[in-house]
Amino acid sequence: MEQPKKSIFRRASEWGIPFGLYLALAGIASIFADHSVVLNFIFMLMLIGTPFLVYRYQRRMFIEDNGFTEYAGLWMLGIMLFIMGAVIASFIVYLVLQYGRPTFMQEQAQMVIDAYSQIPQMQDSEMLHVIQRMVDEHLLPSPIEVVFNAYWFITCGGSFLSAITALLARRAIPSQH
Repeated sequence: MEQPKKSIFRRASEWGIPFGLYLALAGIASIFADHSVVLNFIFMLMLIGTPFLVYRYQRRMFIEDNGFTEYAGLWMLGIMLFIMGAVIASFIVYLVLQYGRPTFMQEQAQMVIDAYSQIPQMQDSEMLHVIQRMVDEHLLPSPIEVVFNAYWFITCGGSFLSAITALLARRAIPSQH
């Protein structure tokens, strides 16, 4: 007896968990990348690998449905993967920013201040003064603000990315003799 076809939302919820963990690991690697060249390299590989992973999920659905999945369905799968994955990643990254590295934003701002202070043309720039003021007056974003911004960036960017990978995932299935 043939099993009923899984819905896009069922697949996205199942595949969204490993995808969310993938995004969370990429986020954690980026948070600590300034301490390790290896983590920086891992983050870059994961960033580059994201479209391939989304394509793989979309292609898997297309093949499981014997090539009858419409473009909109594949795109919706990608969008839902990014939404589900971003929820999981956001929660984990929030915990890391809040408790594992609570001074991350201050450290990053200070790195920018130090770097720009070394450039003679930038020492009196408005940008440098604004960043210094943000640090001095504690106006840098909190971990939850960073995570919410990242969530919206991931879901919006993921939607655009999924539109492209969905086109590629619809290529013909090789016949099997």
